Amino acid sequence: MPPAEILIEGLTQSCIYMTMAFGMVLVFSILGILNWTHGQLFMLGAFIVFYSTTAAGIPFPIGILLAGLVMAGIGILIKKFIIDRIKGELYIGVATLALIFALEGAASLLFTSDDRGLAIILPGVLNLGVVAISYQKMAVIIFTLIVMTAMYFVLNHTKVGLAIRAVAQQPVAASLYGISTERLSLIVMGIGCALAAMAGAIMAPLYPINPFIGRTPMIMALLAIVIGGLGSLTGAIVGGLILGFLHSVIAYYISYLSEVVLFGLIILILLVRPQGLFGASAK
Repeated sequence: MPPAEILIEGLTQSCIYMTMAFGMVLVFSILGILNWTHGQLFMLGAFIVFYSTTAAGIPFPIGILLAGLVMAGIGILIKKFIIDRIKGELYIGVATLALIFALEGAASLLFTSDDRGLAIILPGVLNLGVVAISYQKMAVIIFTLIVMTAMYFVLNHTKVGLAIRAVAQQPVAASLYGISTERLSLIVMGIGCALAAMAGAIMAPLYPINPFIGRTPMIMALLAIVIGGLGSLTGAIVGGLILGFLHSVIAYYISYLSEVVLFGLIILILLVRPQGLFGASAK
């Protein structure tokens, strides 16, 4: 049994993976594409909260919201001026892949490639006897619970959320009832990008910040989606939880082979259940 601190670290990592994966699946459910720039929006969210708190003196919670709003706007611009102007899922995928390098290059020019560190916002440790957890990691976990609860409420108890679910399940029937899929796709793109940015912002005090920090979270979020089942919001959450704990525990025991073992387990899961844990079986 790994130490409790490793499990806490796994839970913390799970929070970022599930938030990223949830946003990606939400976009996929309406637009039918995977937004490959999700990791770079995560990175930009971290930079926004870094500079807003250190240079502008904005409180950290407001900085998180600011990161979400700014990247929601960027996501909508990407949708309107790139995704909507390119035909074909393959070409859209190539365009968003190209944006990875464009955004990382722009960030390197603006911020340099050096690591930056945001001071711990909530210093101190909560000692529960058998386990001690830092207040900063507690904030990450609580923030993720709040975001996931808010998304559940929006999707199940608001007109916009019900429209999103209707379009995701029956797009043609939804359009016949007067639901604007174009306007809804912009809203969903904004929400998905905001989730990625806020995930980067909330994690900024815990890890170094540089233009390339979004690559690993992006890959892990994609793997979480594959494990959970492409198109399943519940699967994105469960996949993120599984992946975070697996990554942390495997790295604790065999750090030098952790990624090899992790990917091997994922392949094994997909061999047993190719559609993922919550994906529909192919007919």
